[in-house]
Amino acid sequence: MTAMTPGSNIPLSAARVTVDVAAPVRLDVSGLLLTADGKVRSDDDFIFYNQPSGPGVTYRSGGGTSPDAITVDTSAVPPGIEKIVVTASPDAAGQTFQGIEPTATIRNADDNSVLATFTPPQLGTETALVIVEVYLRNGAWKARAVGQGYANGLAGIATDFGVTVEEPAAPAAPPQPTMQPPATPP
Repeated sequence: MTAMTPGSNIPLSAARVTVDVAAPVRLDVSGLLLTADGKVRSDDDFIFYNQPSGPGVTYRSGGGTSPDAITVDTSAVPPGIEKIVVTASPDAAGQTFQGIEPTATIRNADDNSVLATFTPPQLGTETALVIVEVYLRNGAWKARAVGQGYANGLAGIATDFGVTVEEPAAPAAPPQPTMQPPATPP
């Protein structure tokens, strides 16, 4: 097993890997399938609890008792996808990662053996994090420890990678009464 540091990478010895992300609080974990330009092809490439599967990538909820996880089957990832980023954000609205640094564990999905772990260094006001990426380089799949934080939550990450984030609708302004000119006598 390898303990990774920010920016370090490892070759993947398994075609199917699971990245689970644990912290002392409940996290929302997701995966984004990215092309060479660093963007999703469509919103279908955003894998999370409401859309738990995509081409070669699946989401598994830990149900609050174990970590949520993203599994990548590199043999099933479609051509043109060069990177799968694994993200995490605290489930509680507005909570930051300060003092609750998560640990990503990269496992062989077939036998559950641990390939590597990564805990980002001390975090602060970040409300979402790109923790690990699984990427294709020169025909070989690798994993990289990232630890890049965002202060604008999962919506900030999703938007950066090209996902359409629907904002809540603004309340409609109440209709303004219109003044009718006084009637003129005939």
